Amino acid sequence: MDKHVLEIGSRHLNLQDIKKYWVDCESAEEQKIRTSQQENNYLGGMFSLLIAGVVSAYLARKQRRSATTKYLHIETSQNGSYCFSEDEININDVLSKLK
Repeated sequence: MDKHVLEIGSRHLNLQDIKKYWVDCESAEEQKIRTSQQENNYLGGMFSLLIAGVVSAYLARKQRRSATTKYLHIETSQNGSYCFSEDEININDVLSKLK
């Protein structure tokens, strides 16, 4: 395989096409809230993000992030957006290859 191509899960990404990447965490409660808001979709735009952020911060402090899942997000120069969970890939290995 070419040294400029990174295989993540079943995706092959060119390292030069990766614009930015970051890792974040989400607990089961936060995921439940997010999916509920996506299904109901009655709150609009920035207001819903603000509410979700406040609720997430509250839950994080309350439960000290007991059961969280890490997610690796990657954006490419072609405006492609990918999200991989730690259940799918080894995030630490991929991060070492990206650096």
